[in-house]
Amino acid sequence: MAKQARSRRTHELVLDAAAAEFARHGYPRANLQHVADRTGLTKGALYGHFASKEHLAQALTGHLEEVLEQVTRTLAARLPAEGAPTRDRLRALSCALAERVESDVRVNGALRLVMDEAHTAPEPPAPLRELHRMAAELTGDARAGDPRPLRSPAAPLADLATVILVGAYYTAPDLERRGLADRVRDLWDALPGDAG
Repeated sequence: MAKQARSRRTHELVLDAAAAEFARHGYPRANLQHVADRTGLTKGALYGHFASKEHLAQALTGHLEEVLEQVTRTLAARLPAEGAPTRDRLRALSCALAERVESDVRVNGALRLVMDEAHTAPEPPAPLRELHRMAAELTGDARAGDPRPLRSPAAPLADLATVILVGAYYTAPDLERRGLADRVRDLWDALPGDAG
């Protein structure tokens, strides 16, 4: 049992170190020797936990997908089914995700991986599509109860929520994305009052 617990802790340590490496350098320039050095493992021991850099990246993007689901469930429970303005719903979504990027190195690293992939993929990677779907769903749910009817269809508003989060991430002053949630809030607050 102690051996399993130690192996699990090492596994978690490797994920955190890999996430920091991916957040800093992106997938192409990430170096597994740096990950091994951060964990105190040999590169061979690292491969005992993850067979390749690709497997590490997949584990992190899987974590991001789980976080997206958690955030959606939390928002659905917290926001009333009707009556919450669309802007408030979308702001809550992007701010909640920005807070997770700041507090969870794995979400930070995974988001960097996903955005790097988006540059070369023929279509947006699955987590970005899921983020957009969640935003569109929140928009659609809010439209019926919004006291101010929206003039914009759901897709552009979902785009806006996605762009605010991604844009703030890309322009963050440091790789840890400190202050990201505040930046996202400021961007929402800078929008004119009728922008959703």
